[in-house]
Amino acid sequence: MKRFRQLAAILFGLLAWYAVAIAADFFLVGVWGLTSGTRFAMLGAAELILGGGVIILALRLAGIRPAEIGWTSHCIRSDVLVGLMIAVLFAVVQFAVIIPATGGAGRSDIVANAAQIGETYPGLFGMLLLALLGSTSEELLFRGLLLGGIAIAFKGGTMARVLATAIVIVLFALSHGYQGWAGVVDTGFFGGLLLSAIYWWRDMRLAGPIAAHVGWNIIASIIIFSIY
Repeated sequence: MKRFRQLAAILFGLLAWYAVAIAADFFLVGVWGLTSGTRFAMLGAAELILGGGVIILALRLAGIRPAEIGWTSHCIRSDVLVGLMIAVLFAVVQFAVIIPATGGAGRSDIVANAAQIGETYPGLFGMLLLALLGSTSEELLFRGLLLGGIAIAFKGGTMARVLATAIVIVLFALSHGYQGWAGVVDTGFFGGLLLSAIYWWRDMRLAGPIAAHVGWNIIASIIIFSIY
């Protein structure tokens, strides 16, 4: 019964987070008519504040303390350092090797991201805020609530971790479908598999994957704005 309640709360948190993100973007674009930088900056704030609130509510419903899913300052310096190093290494491999070899400026994800950033510094600033705030919220959702929550519900079993990781890979990849197949594959690997591996490696602490996610998105945004 406890496991069912926890899984139901996790599912509620997942659906409610997406509902908040979609509603916020609809309101920002459809009602306020915002575009580019301001839109993405405010979307990031909404995802972190409102989406984060939804995640906290889901955890309370599941009877799970935030510290149990990795919201802790324990080993935060080493976790952040590891995350940032992985972000830099991934950026080097991507922009020096993979992206040039798989379409360069014509890749669907580069085209989509370049269009979002635009050609102005306010547009870049908005994307950098989204990278900071939105990526943090995504980690609370995908690594914290989903990976951590499912692992706790199944008492940390190996199969539960594998299943949770597979679910996160699929959901994270599909969430970036607007970037085309290149974006789906890329985000499925980095945001789905690699960040999940960091979470398990760092003993289910969130600082590492948050740093890697934020770091990669900031680096990618700056390079795409500067080069593409």
